[in-house]
Amino acid sequence: MKIRLLSFALLASSFTFGQLYTPNGNLTGSTSNGSTGNVGVGISNPESKLTIYNNGLVGSNQLELRTGHNRNPDRFFMKNTIYGSGKEDVTFSLRHDGQMFVDGNVGIGIKNPAHALDVLGDVQFGDIISRGSNSWIFHTPDDGIKTLYIAYNGTNGWDLEKAFTISGDTGNAALKGKLEAKELKVTATPTADFVFEETYDLPKLEEVEQHIREKKHLPAIASAKEMEKEGVNVGEFQIKLLQKIEELTLYSIEQNKQLKELQQENKILKSQYEEIKELKRQFQQLLSTKK
Repeated sequence: MKIRLLSFALLASSFTFGQLYTPNGNLTGSTSNGSTGNVGVGISNPESKLTIYNNGLVGSNQLELRTGHNRNPDRFFMKNTIYGSGKEDVTFSLRHDGQMFVDGNVGIGIKNPAHALDVLGDVQFGDIISRGSNSWIFHTPDDGIKTLYIAYNGTNGWDLEKAFTISGDTGNAALKGKLEAKELKVTATPTADFVFEETYDLPKLEEVEQHIREKKHLPAIASAKEMEKEGVNVGEFQIKLLQKIEELTLYSIEQNKQLKELQQENKILKSQYEEIKELKRQFQQLLSTKK
């Protein structure tokens, strides 16, 4: 019944260009503001096309629909009004141009949001920009290049030349600057353990010496000029260094064997020397006896 009365009152207002208000919770008509066509629920002098007050209490909730108001043109908003002070606490507003204001947290799929924006599910954005003087941007240009830029907002705008980039095509990441980490793990195959296979052709030290004299760098290791020009693949470079360490280990093992053989030969020579020395002493003693 109340819904029918409300519908009838709204329809009547459209013909009389009068004003409707509900001072005691009942919807009645009024033409006190001329032919403004405003509708008030709980208020006798609505300033917008539709104004709803919660029984007109101090600090009560207020819902307004404004169209063409000189203070807030073409805006829908909810607010709390403190009567007698002229202060309005706007909690939500939506303008005709699409701008929206919310005084509080917004939850999507969450009833009690704990953050300014609390979403239960996936979220799709354009660029993500942090506020303040220390401003950064997460930028994915819509230019056919599958790249993510993380850049700082400098004095001349976003400095993408110094950005940290990740390629969606290759998965490669690029950082134009120094990288500091407590731990860095590089996975690469194969390792250099093939050096210890019996079929491995260990370079002769004479060949290594000749290569160093001619090229000024180790075999299978890029020169300093090549590293400066092309950079260094850390994973491959570590394996090549490991290969050289394993080769050095084999050289050391071989030299150790040779050293032990020399030590054994030296021991034999010392024993023979002592024998010869004793024979010489006996011979000289024999000669002195004959005299």
